[in-house]
Amino acid sequence: MAVEKKVQVIKGKKSTANDVLRVAAYCRVSTDSDDQVNSFMAQMHYYYSFIQQAENMELVDVYADEGITGTSVAKRDDFNRMIKDCKLGKIDRIYVKSVSRFARNALDCLEYIRLLKEYGVSVFFENDGIDTLTLNSELILYVKSAFAQAESISGSKRVQTANRMRAENGNYIFMATPFGYRMEENELIPIPEQISVVQRIFWEYLAGSGAGKIAVQLNADPDIPGKPWGKERVRYILSNEKYVGDSLFQKTYTPTVVPFRSMRNHGEVEQFYITNTHKAIIDRETFNAVQEMLNSNKQKKAKRSKNKKFNLSGKIYCGYCGWAYKRRIQNEIAYWVCSHDGVAGQQCKTKPLSEEVFFKTFVNFYNRLRFHENLILRSAVTRLAEIKKTITCMDSEIGEIDKQIGQLTERHNLYMTLMNADQMDEVSFTEQCAKIEREITKLRSRRNKLLIEDDDERSIDDIRTLRERLSNSPKAILEFDIELFDTVVEKVIIEDDNKVSFVLRCGMKLREAIAWN
Repeated sequence: MAVEKKVQVIKGKKSTANDVLRVAAYCRVSTDSDDQVNSFMAQMHYYYSFIQQAENMELVDVYADEGITGTSVAKRDDFNRMIKDCKLGKIDRIYVKSVSRFARNALDCLEYIRLLKEYGVSVFFENDGIDTLTLNSELILYVKSAFAQAESISGSKRVQTANRMRAENGNYIFMATPFGYRMEENELIPIPEQISVVQRIFWEYLAGSGAGKIAVQLNADPDIPGKPWGKERVRYILSNEKYVGDSLFQKTYTPTVVPFRSMRNHGEVEQFYITNTHKAIIDRETFNAVQEMLNSNKQKKAKRSKNKKFNLSGKIYCGYCGWAYKRRIQNEIAYWVCSHDGVAGQQCKTKPLSEEVFFKTFVNFYNRLRFHENLILRSAVTRLAEIKKTITCMDSEIGEIDKQIGQLTERHNLYMTLMNADQMDEVSFTEQCAKIEREITKLRSRRNKLLIEDDDERSIDDIRTLRERLSNSPKAILEFDIELFDTVVEKVIIEDDNKVSFVLRCGMKLREAIAWN
């Protein structure tokens, strides 16, 4: 006999009036001018009032970057902090005035919108009327961000064109003042007491002294100004056309690709060599002879170099001076030594480390870490969680700071209204607003410090990630494995007490005795 089937419909959960949406706002202004500062203050005031007064909305934070370019997110501290808080699940929705305030780089804009969607966070651009919660296509958002990006590129091109036209007309604008000169009304004037130093550098190089040896001699002479001297600085002077009275324009250039970064010009854009732009310190015959020697030595060095990049390059650092270690072959044995040791007479306390000894040290460290993994990593997670509980009292202080910032922005807005209505003179307005800005800067500094101290969530997450990686790795190893090393270790610090500090991918630093035997 057939059994009768019953179907029960389980309805989806609908949001109720009691659901609270955790909301944040992001503000940014491009410059530090007075008008932009007022705009910045107005944005902060608007969002504090709007979100706090709205029903079913809880203000998480107002993230604000003042005087920072929008073409790159690398230097926008509050923007990056906002993304991190979204990842940690603290935010449901973000309000921004316009796409251009969020990013002027179309690629960055789309990338972060997609990332925020993965975190379950929507973004509403008020002036553009774009809501990523209901936006089915990214086309509109892409077009808007592309327009903002095009505006930034256009501005960059205008500046570059103006500079190039000045160079073509011979109206060179000096960007930097080299040693031996001082700047007066955009003209390089030789400094008498420094001329002899520059001439000495050129003469000693022609006599056969290398840049490093010249630097050592200059540092040892008590009458030589401009200390400390290094070989790179000496090489810069030897190759700088300014000392012969000429100027090369556009040694570097900024590609019209966001984010804008200055790059060395290797022929990508035209350069302008202008002769006799100022008084020379070195005669042309001496200068040309030095250039020939520099080129000859460069070619010889290129032939000797094997151009081989080692896997540990950029991973090992000196605990005494902080410089990176470099690989050196001596008697057919590979050593890792501090790259600062011996430079311009400098001495370092850390000892050279043979590659074999380093490999043994890592093997010992890894096996010890795996054996005591639970004791080290699990206890670290527990300890961080306990510490985090003790600092939750910071939330109340942050809330009080937010309240004070809101009151100050309201006062600033009131002063602006009074001045526009001719009920407050300009001098009093400027004084009061400057005082408010100083107080807000102080409060935000304190607020950011408190938030930085609350990074334990990220640390806990990083440790858990490392434990997952270790769970898929061998319990013990007998020889060095570069892939395993890269999986576990961020960098290595060689101490001057026969110890090595391994900085793990989670930020934890653990010490290990160097395996000399």
